[in-house]
Amino acid sequence: MDKGFLMRWAPAVAAAGLLACLAAGPAAPAPRDDAGPAWWEVRLEVSTDGSYTVRGGARVAGDYSCRARWEGRLEQDGDDFLLVHIKTEILEWRLRERSGPAGGESVLEAPEGVRPDLRMNYVLKDGREVEFVFGLEGVTVPLHASPLAVPLELPRTSGRTAGPPGQSYGDLVRRGSSRVVLPEEDLARRSRVRRFSWDWARERTVLKDGRAYLVTEDHRAAVVVAVVSH
Repeated sequence: MDKGFLMRWAPAVAAAGLLACLAAGPAAPAPRDDAGPAWWEVRLEVSTDGSYTVRGGARVAGDYSCRARWEGRLEQDGDDFLLVHIKTEILEWRLRERSGPAGGESVLEAPEGVRPDLRMNYVLKDGREVEFVFGLEGVTVPLHASPLAVPLELPRTSGRTAGPPGQSYGDLVRRGSSRVVLPEEDLARRSRVRRFSWDWARERTVLKDGRAYLVTEDHRAAVVVAVVSH
């Protein structure tokens, strides 16, 4: 079943755009001898908005939004797939952080070069499902000078990544599911678009130089996967 799609940009327009852009791509592999598709164009778009606070010393609060796209293809490799990366784009990115007392806040925005990277780690065929495992990563906060530096938790799929009991990324999803999975029959269709969404939040204590910092983070994620068979 398709997940709900709750981000502020129009899902129908986004889905149509994904399929339209898949029409023209790089050189494709040769067709197979059997009647099934030989390869699939894949476009995956991730949108998110979120916030964070760091308490312990001067309070820091930030909010951000991002939209990123991954393009590639899947090629049949026996019972599994070869994953071919074509390009990745950060389409939109904004991060603003505030620190200090009300009325006298210092405001910083992420400088050029501080932006996330969308990484497709692998695609796994598991029984009658095809699972996409990816994540946005690569940003450290706070932007303001601080003894503490922590990776900003951006959307990723839960996949099979382990973590402390009850503390892995998937365990902290508050609504929806962070698994991005297509049923195998989608690959037999000429084209297919599926949408996924989830809300995530975490509060944790981080120790640094004998001081305890309370780090609170949350985000909302929406994912569109468009697949075209060839």
